[in-house]
Amino acid sequence: MDSPQSTLIPLAYLRGQGVDAGVRRFDVGVGLHGDHVGGERDAARALVAADVDAACMIDGNHLLFAREGTLPAGSTRILAQTPVYDHCTMTIVDTAPAAVADRFVELLLSMSYADPEVRPLLDLEDLRVWKEGRTSGFGPLDAAVDEFGFYDAAGEVTAAHYVP
Repeated sequence: MDSPQSTLIPLAYLRGQGVDAGVRRFDVGVGLHGDHVGGERDAARALVAADVDAACMIDGNHLLFAREGTLPAGSTRILAQTPVYDHCTMTIVDTAPAAVADRFVELLLSMSYADPEVRPLLDLEDLRVWKEGRTSGFGPLDAAVDEFGFYDAAGEVTAAHYVP
């Protein structure tokens, strides 16, 4: 329910296309801002079993699930794609001390996928490298959380049935 890639952005996209479909949630890791593998794998399995008519998943997982056999070859087709959005971001409040913020950014940018100690940390989010920060790339998520009333004006979660 709190997954931008598998719930918020796709449902807002579908509504924008005139589709207001019933939703079966595959909630894994709620309160962690979604789980982009477990819940999507469960949705893929439900799709193959014909328990659902369609499933939302990121491109990388669609490819992974085909490679691993969760989605048998030729058993699915892509119906639509959402606009591009940023994923796997780290944010710092604007009141953080500059030295702390700078050090945090320095540490992230210094992470190398070639380093065997660091690789598992990057693998957790399917990353190969951190990039310089920016404030663009959040349009689809901003629109979706507003459309679904996920947060109030103070930033508190107001979504029905949300239990972090």
